[in-house]
Amino acid sequence: MSPMTVALIAFACTFGGALLGSFLRTLLPEHHLRDDSKDALKLGTGLIATLVALVLGLLVGSAKSSFDAMNAGLTELGAKVILLDRTLA
Repeated sequence: MSPMTVALIAFACTFGGALLGSFLRTLLPEHHLRDDSKDALKLGTGLIATLVALVLGLLVGSAKSSFDAMNAGLTELGAKVILLDRTLA
């Protein structure tokens, strides 16, 4: 799948969810629309966003650690090949 297709699917899902939410808002009872309910929803959304940021940070850190280990291994291998070349010469 191309990146443009994925982006369009994500946009369609987000836009569809917003339209569905706007429609369902008219069907909700009044006690679900009070400030304390909205605050609880904001708290839950903030918690999920924080956990997502934490997971993404750990993922990026793990990828960088793996890259650094491979880079160090390649550098060491190159140094050994140069040393072998000089020894054989």
